[in-house]
Amino acid sequence: MITPNAKSSGHWDFKRYNKVLYVLMGCILLLIALLLLEKKHDGHFLINNSTIWYSWLVFISIILAFSIFLISYYTYYQMLNNRLAIVGFTFLIAGVFDTFHLLSYPDMPELSGMGASSGESIVYWLLAKIVNAAGLFVLVSTPEQRKDRIGRVWKLVLSMLFILTSVIFISIYPGMADLIYGSGGIKPVGNIIIVAIGIIYAYNTVRAVINLGKNGDPLYRTLACAFIIMFFCQVITIGLFNLHDIRSLLGCILKFVAFLLFFNIFYIQGIRKPYVLLSKAKEELNEYAYELDRLVDKRTHELRQVNKRLMADLEVARGIQQAMLPAALPQNEFVSFVSGYLPAENLSGDFYNVIKIDESHYGVYIGDVSGHGVSAAMLTVFTFQKIMSLMDEIGKEGMTIPAMVLKHLYDSFNAANFSEELYIVLIYGVYNTDTGIFSYASGGLNTSPLRLRPDGSIQELETEGFAICKLGDLISPKFSNRQVMLFPGDKLIIYTDGLVEAVNSEKQPYSKERLKDLISKHRKWNANRMTEKILEDLKQYTEHINDDVTILTVEVLRPF
Repeated sequence: MITPNAKSSGHWDFKRYNKVLYVLMGCILLLIALLLLEKKHDGHFLINNSTIWYSWLVFISIILAFSIFLISYYTYYQMLNNRLAIVGFTFLIAGVFDTFHLLSYPDMPELSGMGASSGESIVYWLLAKIVNAAGLFVLVSTPEQRKDRIGRVWKLVLSMLFILTSVIFISIYPGMADLIYGSGGIKPVGNIIIVAIGIIYAYNTVRAVINLGKNGDPLYRTLACAFIIMFFCQVITIGLFNLHDIRSLLGCILKFVAFLLFFNIFYIQGIRKPYVLLSKAKEELNEYAYELDRLVDKRTHELRQVNKRLMADLEVARGIQQAMLPAALPQNEFVSFVSGYLPAENLSGDFYNVIKIDESHYGVYIGDVSGHGVSAAMLTVFTFQKIMSLMDEIGKEGMTIPAMVLKHLYDSFNAANFSEELYIVLIYGVYNTDTGIFSYASGGLNTSPLRLRPDGSIQELETEGFAICKLGDLISPKFSNRQVMLFPGDKLIIYTDGLVEAVNSEKQPYSKERLKDLISKHRKWNANRMTEKILEDLKQYTEHINDDVTILTVEVLRPF
């Protein structure tokens, strides 16, 4: 049964019990009227033409009993309420007994064809009462969530066996009817059984009223009213004279009304309640969905505002980074420096620069930092500023020694408050226009600079080295100086891994071999045209740049 929380109050709630009281008063008045009517007619009031009314009322009550059974049977696995299932099967049994009672009715031989006596009909009538009372006693006396030990099919089988056993027993012992009913009406044994049934309904009524007081469930109010009617149905049928007695008709009428109430309870509990709960759940879900949409809209608006501020910050950072990149590279009649890059995001992780140390020395560096976005931009700014400040710290002579530059950069990086997962990889070199020697040291750059000769041959420069990372407390790396002689017409192409690792639609990398084939094929082009050609070829090869691409080309123009 539904159990909403009761309102706690210290006074009598008449509204909660008014219908129960009205039914009780109505039944008492009906009983008083019956007693007065019988007194006026010297003890019994018989209705000679009551058969048709009595039969129809019993027939409709049987239909209601079977309907209650069907509701409990087909909603069993949805409700999982064992006591409702038991009551439903008792209504099935009682309905079958009432059917035999109707077919055994002595005034209806054309319907039954049984020619039964009134006593046999009364036995089925009493059996139906007993089974109904027992089932409804279970309804108010057992826990709602009691574990069901047998399924509904077995309950049905047991019900059929009980009915069959009862019918066989009554057929074998027809004299049993004489103990209950005779020519003078219902005998004391029958009246005692009816009184016992009445006591059960009185107990059921008290339990229903107590539950109504505890939780105010309207179904308990209906149940209490039905129990009161069934109680007075038993009271009225005590001392029944014969089947034409007005007590028989009134008892049938009260039973019919009570069955209507029971049907209403089972209909609400088994059929209407799930749909009501489903409708309520749907309304709650719609309300929840509306609130969720509203919350999503609110959060979306907030995210848009945050994104606006973030994009503004990124634009500022991008401006700072762009300001760090050289607008033009220094060069003279001996050497030409050309750069090109394609950023994967608004803020690039790659960096490059060419600085004029003195009239014959040019510092060249190109590298990559971990990640992208603001953190990458900040590392780029740090690298630019630190290398420029080294001009004052170690002097021009120190700037011509690549290993010394990388060692100072490594120490400064470890002294700064950077996160441990951040790092820088680069190559720093110095080109001497007087000697044609390119000295360089690697800071962990994972690509090999390519020296392109005028005849198309290519030399890969060694770039093994240690990255600029947060391991200063554990490792003090030694950066090695390397040298290569560049002759007139030579070109030195230095690039980051974003170039050779870019993939096409088939997930095939651009590769160093493709780059070597391209520059060898166009070896006669100057540094500016060759750099443009490399970027054009890359754009044709891939539709999306996943990592920054940076190229720095050094071209020796004339004899030194």
